[in-house]
Amino acid sequence: LILAGGLGIRMNQEGEPPKQFFVLGDKPVLIHTLERFEKHPEINAVCVVCLQTWEEYLDRLINHFGIKKVRWIVTGGDSRQASVYNGLCVLEKDCELDDIIVVHDGVRPFITSEIISQNIRIAKEYGNAMTSMLCTDTLITSHNGKTAEYAMDRNSSYSVQTPQTYRLGYGLNHYRRAYEMEKTNTINCCELFISMGETVYLVNGRKTNIKLTTRDDIAYLKFLNSIFNDDDENWLE
Repeated sequence: LILAGGLGIRMNQEGEPPKQFFVLGDKPVLIHTLERFEKHPEINAVCVVCLQTWEEYLDRLINHFGIKKVRWIVTGGDSRQASVYNGLCVLEKDCELDDIIVVHDGVRPFITSEIISQNIRIAKEYGNAMTSMLCTDTLITSHNGKTAEYAMDRNSSYSVQTPQTYRLGYGLNHYRRAYEMEKTNTINCCELFISMGETVYLVNGRKTNIKLTTRDDIAYLKFLNSIFNDDDENWLE
């Protein structure tokens, strides 16, 4: 389940397309991402949650670049939570509740096959899997953006990435319960599951699994694109 329903307002300048369609090298960022899942042997089909009015353009891109595994293009919701739920509801019509669903940001183009495989393995064993990294910087909290209020222990602080993976029935159950409880704007699956008392199981991410968020990320993504080799697990060394 690839999420590509955002506007990218923190990055885009006036007149630019949404960030998932930003051209990196010779193709849009979203196509780079879809190619990682296209090549993975454990991924049988792909559903893309797309920004409204961009569905036809995405369909043309998928055909142009020969992406064969995309079976569904779904219109996104007014929040990330709504977009994920829209995708899960479409998958419910064609998939088994026991099927493993790998949820990934369309603007994280350098996801590795190893991270995808580990997500699937952990989710099969424990019911869910969340990609994360131990923080190397000290994290603080600030409510006014001017003064620090609390410093967190970086030795036990993790930053959450995607994929976030679980069985379809598990995801549907928790998203429906969330709406019943009037939880409507959780940032991601990990936050939603934790808020509902679930144990969340971690998979090691990588710094290179970067999400295109601001213009500051572009130079790093261009560098990664020049050296990326998913066939070699030591491609960055």
